[in-house]
Amino acid sequence: MNMKRLSAMFMTAALCGLLLTGCGEEEVKPVEKMPRETAAGGTGELPDGISADLSAVRTDIGQISVPENVRIVGLGEASHGVKEYHLMKGEVFKVLAERRGCRSFVIEGDFGGALKVEDYIHGGPGTAQEAVKEIGFSIYHTQELVDLVEWMRAYNDKIGAESDGGVDGQAAADETLHFYGMDMQRIDNNKEYLFSVLEQSVPALCETYRTALEGLTDEKRMEAEPDREIFQKAQTDIEALLKDMDAAEQEIVSAAGQTAFDRARECANTLREFTELFLCDDSDYNTMRDQFMFEKVRWFTEQESGMLFINGHNGHIGKTPVAGYACLGQLLADSFGEKYFAIGTDAEQTVFNSQDMEGNFTVQEVSNRNLLNGQLDGMDSDFYYVDFAEAAEDEGWQAVSGEKQKIVTLNVGISEGQLRSPMYYTTSIVPEDTFDGMIVFRKVSPTTFIADKDGSV
Repeated sequence: MNMKRLSAMFMTAALCGLLLTGCGEEEVKPVEKMPRETAAGGTGELPDGISADLSAVRTDIGQISVPENVRIVGLGEASHGVKEYHLMKGEVFKVLAERRGCRSFVIEGDFGGALKVEDYIHGGPGTAQEAVKEIGFSIYHTQELVDLVEWMRAYNDKIGAESDGGVDGQAAADETLHFYGMDMQRIDNNKEYLFSVLEQSVPALCETYRTALEGLTDEKRMEAEPDREIFQKAQTDIEALLKDMDAAEQEIVSAAGQTAFDRARECANTLREFTELFLCDDSDYNTMRDQFMFEKVRWFTEQESGMLFINGHNGHIGKTPVAGYACLGQLLADSFGEKYFAIGTDAEQTVFNSQDMEGNFTVQEVSNRNLLNGQLDGMDSDFYYVDFAEAAEDEGWQAVSGEKQKIVTLNVGISEGQLRSPMYYTTSIVPEDTFDGMIVFRKVSPTTFIADKDGSV
């Protein structure tokens, strides 16, 4: 995403709140601390005579469960720059991996960059910090995500050790964890993986398209006034490449293997999606991006037989749209029905890392009171998880989950002016219509960034 497109998105947000879903960032500069607090109204109290049965909630994520028929579990985050949401995605995934056989973690991040993490957790070189920094969005360059990636590698190492001890090799390989990205806003890592596979299998084809796509780079997309002809030509070349790869599939598979072919082809498809996204009208951007993410998730279900865990902004994960276009969660609910299970997040006080137009991060704070977080008044815990189906028999929870209310919705950044008005950092939902369950916090804090030697994130 270039600076012109990012500027247009910030302007759109100021007018109608369309920046409430998705990732987007540019060059990153050092973190600064600038606390701020803004309060949105709301009492968080149920009508007289009605109370929610707090025994219906869980404060131990280890006890979380989803229906047996679920194929995809989505966990949303109300803000990308929040530590607790990053920790929670790890905790929920671990439970699903250890108890339900979930093997694939899918993040709202670059497809090609996530393959670097996938390589690392399967014994590849480098460090978890280096792998995480390849995902694409600097809002993910956090110690919390590094810790999850390290856990995934240790899990896979254990599976490998058991295989060496006599367990069937293929069976053990099928039990390993995978890390994928469902976004298509980056270029270089997709090209790197694509051409690494083509070079070892069809070198002539590789050279032809390496030359043809030479001008398609992340550096070019970052230019203030990018040359659209480069991306238009690339779009045509990539469509031809996909056809040529399909024609040469047997040759590529013979040299590199089926998995390498499938991933390389999806890297090429990601580049096609990128060019379409880059060249589209701003008004179509969010619709097209969520459609492409939906197609990615569907592709993952074809590649992996087990349960998928997907993570992204609440606005992507929820089953009902909040910004006037068909979101990923709605598309998944329409396609997979009850096999898609969506969990949202919210907090009364949100202290978060916010990125501005220049790439600087600051710590900001907003507050929002609603019926969901109001239930914490009667609890010792700082958070709870509620499954709306499990709590449906309770009159109090019916009143909470069925009442339209505002929840926090923050993207990677929000302007100083927008912080002054809740309309820019909240959105109205009926919780039980949008999510199957929610994890609600009293207060959340900023993520812990990992920094380069020069201090930049």
